[in-house]
Amino acid sequence: MKFIRYAKGQAQYRGILDGSIIKRINGTIFHDYSLSAETENINDVVILPPVLPSKIVGFRKNYNGKREDIGMPKIFMKPQSSIIAHGENIILPENQTVKIEGELAVIIGKKAKNVAECHAMQHILGYTIANDITAPQKEQDLTVTIGKFFDTFAPLGPCIVTDIDVSDVMINTYKNGELVQSGSTKDMIFDIAYQISYISSIMTLLPGDIILTGTPSAAVEVQHNDKIDITIDNIGTLTNQCISGKL
Repeated sequence: MKFIRYAKGQAQYRGILDGSIIKRINGTIFHDYSLSAETENINDVVILPPVLPSKIVGFRKNYNGKREDIGMPKIFMKPQSSIIAHGENIILPENQTVKIEGELAVIIGKKAKNVAECHAMQHILGYTIANDITAPQKEQDLTVTIGKFFDTFAPLGPCIVTDIDVSDVMINTYKNGELVQSGSTKDMIFDIAYQISYISSIMTLLPGDIILTGTPSAAVEVQHNDKIDITIDNIGTLTNQCISGKL
């Protein structure tokens, strides 16, 4: 199933995406909901970020290595204000180098605190596509925080897909139509169950919270007017344009 969040006029809705048709739903995707009689064509609405989480937690350097060589996971956070939707512009801060990373994002479906790995997957609502954007800083101890906090630095979407196996799916990132990143989720160092268990041992994960699971290859520098497409098997494509300017 594909959940989508969208706007029509001044109103915002949630729906189930079936091909190009959105079937509007009443209620919340995290509990009981019902189908309404209303439908929309996806070309007639504005796609919104699929969720507005209380927090985004990301894993760094989570591919192509061994746990024993990494030690403890390296995590970071992004604010809700960094989120934009499929189709919105990424604003590149002036005089900053900016790099993008295509990633699988996990959407938490129910409250998780001190969750064992064997139960972790029960706390997932579904998955979406994320672009983890960074403006690396000269002060190394601040790189992971300040560089990831900018507005528009967390494109998400276009929808949430449930009931899929993401243990071995391809993540491909294209810049202006050229493949610049490619890899499979099977090469994660810390898998999704571990990530949920680890984070929930530190902080409570709430419905709608997002985990960025890492990127499969090196980050890619972007410039003004670059078009970024990130595709993940069985989910779709997240597209955003890079624009230089003041935030």
